[in-house]
Amino acid sequence: MPAMSTTDVIAILALGVSIVAAVGTVGAWRAARHSHHAAAILSRIEEERQHAALTPSFRCQLAVTEDGASALLRLHLDGPAGLEPRGPIEVTVSIRNDSSWRGHASPVAGGPLPEEVRATVWGPWRFSADGCDDRGRAIAPQELLVGEWTQYALTPTMPPTWMTIGTERWRQDYADAPVRLRVTARSGSSVWNVPLEIAASPAAA
Repeated sequence: MPAMSTTDVIAILALGVSIVAAVGTVGAWRAARHSHHAAAILSRIEEERQHAALTPSFRCQLAVTEDGASALLRLHLDGPAGLEPRGPIEVTVSIRNDSSWRGHASPVAGGPLPEEVRATVWGPWRFSADGCDDRGRAIAPQELLVGEWTQYALTPTMPPTWMTIGTERWRQDYADAPVRLRVTARSGSSVWNVPLEIAASPAAA
C-alpha cells in the first residue's frame, strides 16, 4: 500500500472536520426543532389554562306565573373578575332538549323524520321574547358586562303535531322538569359553551 502524501492526509482531515461539523449542524437543528416544539406545547397548555380560568360564571332564575301561562328567565353574568377588562361579553342562550339523543336516533318506520324531531323543543318552556327563532329554542345574542343581567320571556311548549299525546298530558310530563340551557359566550376569538339547568320557582308578586 503506497504511503499517503501530506496532501492526502490534509484532505482526509478536512473531510473529517466537515463530517463533524455537519453532524453538529444536524444536532443543533434537531435540538432547536425540539425546543420550538416544546415551547409550542407549553404555550398551548398555558392558553388552554387561561381560557378555562376565564370560563364565564352564570346565575339563573326562572319565575313562573301563578297560572303557568308564562315565565321569566333572568340570567346574571357573575364573573370571573378576569373577564372585566375584556368589556362586554356576547351571550347567546339556547334551550337544550331533555336528552341528547333527540333527533339523532334511527327513525322508526312510519314515525317522524329526524328533522321533525329536532324541530321540537323537548322540555317545559320555549322562548317567546323578541329576537327568538321560529322554534323558540334560541334567543338573539346580547352583550353583558360582568355583574350585569338580562331577562327573557318564555311560554309553555306544545307537543309536536305528529304525536297523539294531548297538550295537558305533555305539560304534566314536563311539570317538574328543569329547563336545560346552553349559554354561548364570546369575547374576541374566545368562545365558551356553558351548560346550565334551572328549576322553576313562583313569580314574585
